[in-house]
Order: sequence, then C-alpha cells, then structure tokens
Amino acid sequence: MELMTKLILKKHCLGRIIAGHPWVFAADIRPVTDAVEDGAQVDVVDADGSFIGTGFYNSKSKIPVRILSRESTELDEVFFEQRIREAIDLRKRSGMDAEAYRVVWSEADFLPGLIIDLYGDICVIQTLTLAMDQRKAMIARVATELLKASVVVERNDVHSRQFEGLPLVKGAIQGVIEGAAKVRLGKMKASVDVLAGQKTGVYLDQIENQVEVGRHCGGRKVLDCFAYQGGFAIHAALGGASDVWAVDISEEAIAVCRKNAILNDCPKIKWKASNVFDELNTRQRGGEKFDLIILDPPSFTKSREKVEDALRGYKEINLRAFKMLEKGGMLATFCCSHHVDDESFRSIVLDASFDARRIVRLCRTFAQPADHPIIPAIPETEYLKGFLFEVV
Repeated sequence: MELMTKLILKKHCLGRIIAGHPWVFAADIRPVTDAVEDGAQVDVVDADGSFIGTGFYNSKSKIPVRILSRESTELDEVFFEQRIREAIDLRKRSGMDAEAYRVVWSEADFLPGLIIDLYGDICVIQTLTLAMDQRKAMIARVATELLKASVVVERNDVHSRQFEGLPLVKGAIQGVIEGAAKVRLGKMKASVDVLAGQKTGVYLDQIENQVEVGRHCGGRKVLDCFAYQGGFAIHAALGGASDVWAVDISEEAIAVCRKNAILNDCPKIKWKASNVFDELNTRQRGGEKFDLIILDPPSFTKSREKVEDALRGYKEINLRAFKMLEKGGMLATFCCSHHVDDESFRSIVLDASFDARRIVRLCRTFAQPADHPIIPAIPETEYLKGFLFEVV
C-alpha cells in the first residue's frame, strides 16, 4: 500500500472522532502542507502521529475528510465489496425480507457519502461526496454483483452535492430503465418512479410503521396528513378503515397516490391536494371528527437554529389533530428531523394534548427500521421518531 498523506487533528476534536464520529471538519485539522489531490485517500493522526483512521479528502468541502476505516487499509474495490457485503448481511440478520429496502446508509454503514437502495432488481445509488462520486462506476459494478441488479440508477439530484462541488445529475449508470419499479412496500403494491420520486423513489424508512398503523385502522374513519405516495392511507384502507381521507400539498404526489390506490383495489380513499395546515384548521374549526389521524410531515428544520420554529409547527398540527379526536380516537404522529430529539418531540405533542384538553395513553413508539441503523456516536444517524397516542 502506498504511503498516505497524514492530516493532523487538533486536540479539541479528538474525543468526538476517537469515539466514532467520522466527520473531520476544516477547523479540526492543522493546515495541509502537502499537495493532496481532491478525492485521494488520506490518513488522520493525532499530534503524536498515532493513527486514528483513514478516509477521503476534499479541500472544497466543509468536511474535508470523512473516515471510512479505523484500520490502516487501502480503500479499494475489495474494501468496498466487503463493506457493502457487511451491510447486506446486517439487514439479513435483522430479518429484512423486503422487495425494497436501504442496502447501504452512508455513515451508519461506515461508507460516508454513499446510499444504496434496492427496488426489486433496480439498484439506486446516491454518491454525495466527491470521493464516492469518483468511484461510482466501481460501486455500481460491486452492487450489481452482490444484489443481482439488472439496472443501476444514480439519483444524484441531491442539493447537498453542491457543497462538495458536484453537479446535480440522475439517470441509468448500467442497464436500461423500463418504466417504474413494481414492488411491494409492506402490504401495499406500489409503482415506484426511481427517477422522479422523493429520495430514491419512496420513503423506505416508514414502511414498517405504515403496516403497524394500518393494524389499528379497522372500522375507523382515518385522516392521513402529508400523504406523499399514499403509504399510510392505503395501509389504513387495507387494514379495514371505514373511511379514509388523505391530504398532500403536491398535485403530483396525489396523482401517484391515486395510481397506487388502483393497484391495491382501494377505490374509496378520498384524495385531496391541499396545504395540510390549512386543511387541519378548516376541518377542526368546522367541527369534523376522526377516529385516527396520521401526521407524517417532512422535516420542519434542517438546522439547530430553526428548532424553535419547527417545534411551533409540530405543536400546531398536533393540537389541531387532538381537537378532532374524541375518546378512543388515536393519533399517529411523526418527526423526521434529527435536530429534534425524542424527548423534545414527545414533550411538544403532550403539550398539544394538554391544550386540547385530551388525556392520552401512549400505545406505541415508532423509530426507523433495521435498514436505517443507528450509530450512537453519530447522532445524525438517528432521526425518525413517532408515537401512537389514544385519547382516554
């Protein structure tokens, strides 16, 4: 193995990085005196020269180094194959037996900047850092072999790539895309557009939670807010709901919902393209009641500075929802921002129940599934939380 350039860490960040966080910020390293090519492998050491980890370098990024290994090893195709194989094995050990799931989740699978999702025999990758992007042909080759994929698609239309000096692109890397992927998501049949859908096609992290919420919908009048592609609404209908309303601000999303409803023989779901805040306000002020309400909003904050604003948003929608629930009614409420921790979210939802004069029972807590593993030393890997409350 060739001799690696060594980047020296400053003392203030040693604890965090030695504990397992892979991000090395520009302020964490002493000035780089050697000529290091962007995308090249570098070693990270402390002031005494002791090895800490190895990763890829990008001078254009606010995070110049992301550590991939705590061992002195070459980050070549053999390394990537082993890491991806380990990620696949982890899902198998966790009992994942799905047609669509997240195969590799960036830092949580010790491949920072790389996401691999599988939809049937279509593999979708996102290379979110310069080094991963430089190696995407190799990654596609390895993924094809390990996952037996017939098509590999890149969904590199993610704005975070711009922080790495990368363009926004999407399309097939290997094979030919022949229409949408037809897969089962939980109990629901779905047609997934891997080029136009959110993330890499759908929100894979909510599938198990959709199945669980569906179990509570039998005979109930259900309102699904922020419906996206209809996962919760369709699982509610499949679970025996007597009446289902679903709302999303996007006309395009509602059009996909209608198609998925047809696939699942759920013709009675009432879909509406509308602002959820306005819809909740109108329905609540109009005295409408539901037996089960689902709140699965997009992240209300991407930064710590906006957390208070986000909490006000969560408070408003949960308050409106509780006011539309009577005794025995249930609220499934979610938050997908890692900047809002479980306790803060739970507290704001309980504040909403208090203001609505509803006494509630906590029936279930929700989290992200096994294909989105959590590394406690990397707080960013833990983001999805939710609760199922019953009004008593």
